[in-house]
Amino acid sequence: MRSLVVAGTVVAALAGGGAVVAAGGGSSGASSCAPTVDATLRGVAMRIYAQAADGPNVIGATGRLERSPALARAVERGDAAETRAALRPLLRSQIHRIVVTRGRHVLASIGTSPALAPVRGVIRDASRRPVGRYVFAVGDDAAIGGLIHALTGAEVRILRAGRPAPAGATASVSASAFPSGAVRLWLVGGAAPACGSTAAQTTATTIGAIATRLYRVEAGGPSTRRVLRYVTHDRRFVAAVAGDDPVALRAAIVRFFRTPSLHVVRVRATTAAGTLVGDVGGPFVLAPASAVVRGPDGRIVGRVTLSVQDDTGFIKLVRRFTGAGVVMRTAAGEVPGSSAAGGDPPTFSFTAAAFTQGALTVALVSPATARAGARPPARARPARAASRCTGAARARPASGLSPRAGRSAPA
Repeated sequence: MRSLVVAGTVVAALAGGGAVVAAGGGSSGASSCAPTVDATLRGVAMRIYAQAADGPNVIGATGRLERSPALARAVERGDAAETRAALRPLLRSQIHRIVVTRGRHVLASIGTSPALAPVRGVIRDASRRPVGRYVFAVGDDAAIGGLIHALTGAEVRILRAGRPAPAGATASVSASAFPSGAVRLWLVGGAAPACGSTAAQTTATTIGAIATRLYRVEAGGPSTRRVLRYVTHDRRFVAAVAGDDPVALRAAIVRFFRTPSLHVVRVRATTAAGTLVGDVGGPFVLAPASAVVRGPDGRIVGRVTLSVQDDTGFIKLVRRFTGAGVVMRTAAGEVPGSSAAGGDPPTFSFTAAAFTQGALTVALVSPATARAGARPPARARPARAASRCTGAARARPASGLSPRAGRSAPA
């Protein structure tokens, strides 16, 4: 059985950046700090795995597979080539492994990397008669293990169920391998626990560290760096920046939004002199990342600032992965979509960066408090300064298990 070790290269270790601002309940001291931290991290790992097993990507993928007439016809005819052709537009950078069968005959098998959380279903024809079956996974070992590591700081080892715990293991989560078989995801090592004077404070600090790590992934993680490389090497985008052409720039950015494998929610470009060329995307965006834009001769022709996550998407991810409520504020007021129990005090806060500049305060409410109720919808605040080229936005689903919840694109 495979053993996967996810090394500490996904995200830098957390070093401050947040503060416990309130705490309640609990009476345990430092002697129980490590078990409290371990239990909190295990809960996060369980939530991440649950997203791969039955989260939004799974729901969307299942719907596409079961509603595709082309796939049903191909499977009913037992045509392998036609089945593979029908599957391709249904994958959408979400399905990483899939096997489609008719009886005992395998019509299609796409993907080779080890994966987790298999999802099974039936393919039916127009009269709802079963004609075949599928099993797919939206998260491979590296994606799930990498995300757990990025948020918890622990290495992840995936071992067959029943194998002894690896040295240094602090927690584990039961899981299913693709296409079948029981495994366990072991969390090994990680940063030293930050103990509070109570269990509630320890939990708040641990969840705060996880939310801060998630923000840092959005601001400068591998996916963000990949998007920056892609955008700064796109010939049409570079030409639009060099020529100070807002129409061509908008066309290039819209194309980025419509590329399924390229998750980006807002793009802003300036010339080498600092003049704004265009700014396209949603108004409520965080974690801007920037890079210079060079022409074919290597000369700097401008600068691009972009984001791969919007405020609402970040709030949803923190909620999904930790259970905590999130309230975000800028100088203009509370961010729409903030979710926490009305009137409850925050248990942890840190400062993030809004797009394109300015401070964004992220305040968390511990899961036990946040479950008490939902915060009333926030009053919409004015859009952050955009440009002569800003477009309306709408939410789009995430890609695979990368740490995103929504995506903005022109309407």
